[in-house]
Amino acid sequence: MEQEALLETVRDRAAADADEEAASDATRAVLETLGERLSEDEAEDLAAQLPGDLSQHLTQGESGQRFSEEEFVSRIDQRMDTVDLHGEEAATTVLGTVLEAIDESERAAVVDQFEHYGFEELLAETDADVDVADRTPGEY
Repeated sequence: MEQEALLETVRDRAAADADEEAASDATRAVLETLGERLSEDEAEDLAAQLPGDLSQHLTQGESGQRFSEEEFVSRIDQRMDTVDLHGEEAATTVLGTVLEAIDESERAAVVDQFEHYGFEELLAETDADVDVADRTPGEY
């Protein structure tokens, strides 16, 4: 998926009044926060699959930080300049779109990490259809 298509998908799935700038802002905020939560290797693996300059958002911060699902959403809220979206909607919209844009093995690895972090509620709201139940960690 090209960067413009990814951002357009985020905009279309977000609040009715979200514009291109809001979609870009939300995507940046979610990817920066996701990059902080994932390990450095995981962030780099995911970044390699993102189009355009979106990958830089995953790898610019300090990775491997431990924080809750609530803190994940709070950090997204704090990073966003837009008032068209709130953190939870941005998180689920962007994460769901990113999960669709990456290959199956990377998608399964991200989903597995979110489940490991205890982010099941947030993950469930993404509408991402990924079944990792039959995989072992060595398959990622």
